[in-house]
Amino acid sequence: MSEMELILIRHGETNWNRHKVFRGRRDVKLNAEGIAQADATAEALKDKVFEALYTSPLKRALVTARRIAAPHGMVIRENDGFSDVSYGLWEGMAEDKVASDYPKQFDRWVEAPSKMRPPGGENMKKAWKRVNSSLREIVWTHGTGTVVIVSHRVPMKLMTAYLMGEKRHAMGKYKHDPCAMSIFKVRHRDYEPVVLNDSSHLSGLGLPEYQDF
Repeated sequence: MSEMELILIRHGETNWNRHKVFRGRRDVKLNAEGIAQADATAEALKDKVFEALYTSPLKRALVTARRIAAPHGMVIRENDGFSDVSYGLWEGMAEDKVASDYPKQFDRWVEAPSKMRPPGGENMKKAWKRVNSSLREIVWTHGTGTVVIVSHRVPMKLMTAYLMGEKRHAMGKYKHDPCAMSIFKVRHRDYEPVVLNDSSHLSGLGLPEYQDF
């Protein structure tokens, strides 16, 4: 039976990650640590043979993907299905400011993110459909080889829950740190996790442990 290796990679760190500022569709660039993370990830994967590499078109993911693709001399494929969710009015606001200005909505975001729509932002039900429709299309298109997807924190949670055979409400229990990798073996429509949120390839950078943001 043919087998596909699916590698999910979150983009590298930005200053907004570090300072816990909601990003969403804001086109925030990687900081120096994010560049170092992307390069360490590229080094870890340099001996892989990629069938394809897909990325969110947002700059922080696109630059991460380009650096991962560079040793392979390959063209990356932008896919808006893997863009970050829209946080609407929260974008550009620090987490503590959101908690202060939107206490009820923020509490709901923390307690039940899968049922939440940030003010003026994207409904998580629609985000689930958007992200995982793109994921399924890629799985059906390729079927074999190693395929890489570079995306964002919440889309990574949504994809991981789907690949683990769970529903949208399970997204909150999964964590995905900057430039961490989650790897799945895909056989037909069976998904077997090999590793989740693995950042061992970044250990030489000496960065602190990340909170889930």
